[in-house]
Amino acid sequence: MKVTTEKLKKSALKLNITVEAEKVKKAYEEILENKVKSTKIEGFREGKAPKNMVEEKVGPSNLYGDVINALIQTYYVQAVSEQRVNPMSNPKIDIKDFDLNKDFVFTAEIAIQPEVKVGSIKKELEKRLKDRTETLKKDNDEKVKKGEEITVDHAHLGVNDVLELLIEKSELEIADVLIEEETGRMLNQLMQQVKTIGLSIEDYLKAQQITVEDLQNNYKKSAENNLKAEFIMSQMIKDDNVEVPEVEIDDAFSAAGVSGVEERRKDPMERAYVKSILQKNKLITKLLEEAQGVHKHE
Repeated sequence: MKVTTEKLKKSALKLNITVEAEKVKKAYEEILENKVKSTKIEGFREGKAPKNMVEEKVGPSNLYGDVINALIQTYYVQAVSEQRVNPMSNPKIDIKDFDLNKDFVFTAEIAIQPEVKVGSIKKELEKRLKDRTETLKKDNDEKVKKGEEITVDHAHLGVNDVLELLIEKSELEIADVLIEEETGRMLNQLMQQVKTIGLSIEDYLKAQQITVEDLQNNYKKSAENNLKAEFIMSQMIKDDNVEVPEVEIDDAFSAAGVSGVEERRKDPMERAYVKSILQKNKLITKLLEEAQGVHKHE
């Protein structure tokens, strides 16, 4: 196998992969052998039919399709390992050529970890809080004049303020293939939710007074912002060395109060997921406390 890499725009990478002809032929023979074992042909015991008859029954296009899938699955994984890259998305495969007697050439476009330049947002958060405080004071003064009850006596900032400003002030580019993947995931989730409540997607769009194109564009933008927020916070957690003691992870599982909590508590993947959530919470709380000048943010 031969592999070359090509850096693309927006934190994407293309792997150009060439698999030697002899390996292509070997993959074909292995797949054909498996087909011989599993294909039933009248007049022959299972697994004993001649290869040429099996080839004819299964069909070249089906066999070639299986060979291509096997080659991609095998050599894409090897290429990623060999090049020591960490894909952030599923590969976007493009087959350049296929012939049993020739090298198999294909490319795999993947998203990789973007470079993140985190912007400072403390002054912007402080300004937002100041503006809201002044607006709230004016509103409350008007309520007092009218003899109305004051329901909120102090302005505050929230998670969305932090995320919006981080996205606005930080510099990073997300690969298109990763945005497409995240958009698709979000749209599929919406489809399931709409189906659960007994609506068709057409009914949903009509109720929202939007078109399919509007929906796709909205979700694409949301997907990009979600990804940017994740990468920015991950970089900040790394830079600030935000730690979460194991006891806090255990406490989070105990507080969840869901079935199977003990099994989930022992699962390394579950623990890593909970840890990441707690790290983000700590990071955001710290930023809010700094901006609001308090020792504790509820």
